[in-house]
Amino acid sequence: MKALATVLAIALLAATLAWHVPMMLWDHFDLLPLLDAWQRGELLDSGFAQLHGGHLHTSAYALLLGTTLLSGGATWVDCVASWLLLLAYAALVARWWPRDGTDRRAIAVQAGIVFLTLYPGHLANLQWGWQVAVFLCLAATALALRALLATTLDWRHNAFALLAAAVACTSFATGMAVLPAALLLIALRDELPPPHRALLAAPWLLLALVLAAMYLRNGLLGAHAFDAAGVALHALNFLGSGIARFATDLAPWIAAAGLLLALAWIKPALAHRAARPWLALLAFGAGCALLTALGRVQAWGPDQAFATRYASFSSTFWLGLVGIGASIDAAARVRAIALPAVLLLAGANAIHHIKQAYVTGARTRAVAEEIRTSWPQVDEDLLREIYFDDAEAARRHLDALRTRGWAPFHAGPG
Repeated sequence: MKALATVLAIALLAATLAWHVPMMLWDHFDLLPLLDAWQRGELLDSGFAQLHGGHLHTSAYALLLGTTLLSGGATWVDCVASWLLLLAYAALVARWWPRDGTDRRAIAVQAGIVFLTLYPGHLANLQWGWQVAVFLCLAATALALRALLATTLDWRHNAFALLAAAVACTSFATGMAVLPAALLLIALRDELPPPHRALLAAPWLLLALVLAAMYLRNGLLGAHAFDAAGVALHALNFLGSGIARFATDLAPWIAAAGLLLALAWIKPALAHRAARPWLALLAFGAGCALLTALGRVQAWGPDQAFATRYASFSSTFWLGLVGIGASIDAAARVRAIALPAVLLLAGANAIHHIKQAYVTGARTRAVAEEIRTSWPQVDEDLLREIYFDDAEAARRHLDALRTRGWAPFHAGPG
């Protein structure tokens, strides 16, 4: 499996560098005011600790500010940072891979888990330097879960897990899905007396309340009528697109089947300690789907869940499902059909994501070249395209890049 993991990791890096977004675009422009504030010594008075597009990116900002200044705005450096964080996530998940058995089925399951961990669906985020927040969130989530899975869970492991979870939650809003996953793992520690488990769970509940209060204060929770049907469809689309974005009509039905299978496997999984990390990962993926639906469906509708960048989170649900199936003894016939089906769909979806990443890379290279050669007479439609239909703000951001001598206003790679 190490050989397969190495091949997948190298292939992801090669594709990332070949198709990376070669300059700051879209949300990435919003790092420029933070850079200016940092260099003036006014970072804490800027948007550094404020919500951006519904996310608290503070931990990711800290990383991006460093890589951006050290690299002179070379966005490929941010992409490599994302890749390294993905490897950290994969290394942590690797400790949960089932290694017992040398028959073809066991080897196939192991290979499937490796594939879903180093999934080509990550390319949509790997190729855009701004999305380092996604991989910092995933790595921190896996680190938190690993701490809670320690042989002996004490306050030190719990405190470390809380710290890692705080990084996840302040990298990407969906990182808050680690909180119910953590509470699940604490609840499953039946070797500990209930009062002890309650004490371990208390700071997690406090963290959840603090985050909920922050989002409520910013009007991002409870600000509109609750659309249960819309939230459900968005969440199903989100999960289904993790392995079937190439078939959007089928994706919610595939997700519903996956959820039913997960419900059927929960009871036997609870009886197997080896299934616990996969249960937590499955809970995290389902939590990501629900949080994203709650935050996005009102403004954008259920189809917004098919955004390619969500695959990094939705794939964790399917990774957890496959891991559970490999860990339990029950339902052998169902597993014999379900697990290959998941992996076959994921393989087809990977091809779809690779094509999408290529298109994005080609388009953004063309955009960067057009800006470089036509500046300052950049087409108004292009300016609106690169910054949320705001041509004036886009021009200001491009002028800031030109002043710094950053891509696309230099000959070197972005």
